[in-house]
Amino acid sequence: MADDKLIEAKAVSKAFAGVSALTEVDFQLRAGEVHALMGENGAGKSTLSKIFAGVLLADAGAVYLEGRQVRFLNTKEAAAQGVTIVSQEFSLIPDFPVAENIFLVDEAYYKKGFISNKNAMVRETYSLLKLFDMETYIDPYEHVRQLSVAQMQIVEILKAISKKARVIILDEPTAALSANEIRLLFDLVRRLKAENVGFIIVSHKINEIYEVSDRITVLRDGRLVLGGVKTTELAQTDLIKAMVGREVNNIYGVKAQTAQKFHDKKVIFEAVNICDRRGYVNNICFQVHEGEIVGISGLVGAGRTELVRCLFGADKCSKGEVIVNSKPIKANTIRKSMKNGMGFVPEDRKFDGLFQELSVSFNIAITDLIIHTFMFVNRKSQDRKCMQKAEELGIRLNNPETPVKSLSGGNQQKVLLAKWLLLEPRVLIVDEPTRGVDVGAKAEIYAILRQLAARGVAIIIVSSEIPEILGLCNQILVMREGRITGRLDAAQAQEELIGYYATIG
Repeated sequence: MADDKLIEAKAVSKAFAGVSALTEVDFQLRAGEVHALMGENGAGKSTLSKIFAGVLLADAGAVYLEGRQVRFLNTKEAAAQGVTIVSQEFSLIPDFPVAENIFLVDEAYYKKGFISNKNAMVRETYSLLKLFDMETYIDPYEHVRQLSVAQMQIVEILKAISKKARVIILDEPTAALSANEIRLLFDLVRRLKAENVGFIIVSHKINEIYEVSDRITVLRDGRLVLGGVKTTELAQTDLIKAMVGREVNNIYGVKAQTAQKFHDKKVIFEAVNICDRRGYVNNICFQVHEGEIVGISGLVGAGRTELVRCLFGADKCSKGEVIVNSKPIKANTIRKSMKNGMGFVPEDRKFDGLFQELSVSFNIAITDLIIHTFMFVNRKSQDRKCMQKAEELGIRLNNPETPVKSLSGGNQQKVLLAKWLLLEPRVLIVDEPTRGVDVGAKAEIYAILRQLAARGVAIIIVSSEIPEILGLCNQILVMREGRITGRLDAAQAQEELIGYYATIG
């Protein structure tokens, strides 16, 4: 690894509406290294990353690129000097093909300044996809709105790589990727490291940080807690304590009970021969008993999200039946699923789960309003219910009229849970329960799910994080190519076994 400084922050500070987000933070990235930037939601990680990338301007302090002081006014200026960011919020144009999204602002792919060379864009996109072994998984001609969240994430990363950047900032890069896609991404990172590219990775996945990073910096409440410590010299327990300011031991709680213990309990939910209309889901059958947590694992593209959307009525089934409390849900729709005691937390809370511009109170109350179709809304009652749920779930909130977009990722995820818990569901489907959530909030969300199960709620979890599946679930269903290829009891489930059924089982 080279010792020369690639990008550096000296005493950088930033405030929003008088509230400090960063206070005199120092940071260094060396050429040819991966430097992890860690901390809870709201610690200032993304703020510092955005200052480096030209999204935000620092209020005080200085940024240096290869020893030269810089002040990027926008992302175009930063990219021109070799600094790019892959943000959690995708900057893709839904109605444009993949290839055009990647090279949209690259002047080398335009004739006479405005006629795009689409053939050249497609050829280079194929070359980039081959780096991920994704040339058969993503079509350069396909419009972005047709892609899954994981595929969109890959396209965003390819955009950064296409610019031949010297500094690449990855903000939660693996939140929507499968284990296989993560491996391919990290292989690519290591290849680019060898060419002296520097990476700043913002992530809550501690096991991945220890796999890929060289050094770790920790922020808490906008201040530097640990600066540039070698990953090999920092114990995970010390890292977590630095991030949250307290000891966090077993984030999953007690070991998951074997599924066998639930066989004598009432079957709350049953899927019978479920098929979707696009061929992603084929003849899926399974049951969930009272108080049982069933996990659905598999690679991205295996049909997991497509399955749970069919179960909830968000997408139409071509065949099959959903049964709740021994009652088939006829002509299944979202509204009928809700009326029959089902709740659904989607994988993408920003676009599918919450109204970002509206208040926490409205977002929590919306399910109740849909089910009961009130002619008049009692705002005081609505706010009271909101604050009650916020207190129950540990949502940090002073005013129920606070816009959801102002909350941290962990608190947004709890708001998403709260809106369904307001209906007291008998079945709760949760797709990627802790995507983009810090370790402290993860532990709180896991505790909420366990408490719901203890009250008899049947829970279905889709997760790309195998440790999460192993830590929470009583029964694990592994999917591949739209089918269940493995059914594992908590007692027998192992990461290698899940990987086997997800790939060749």
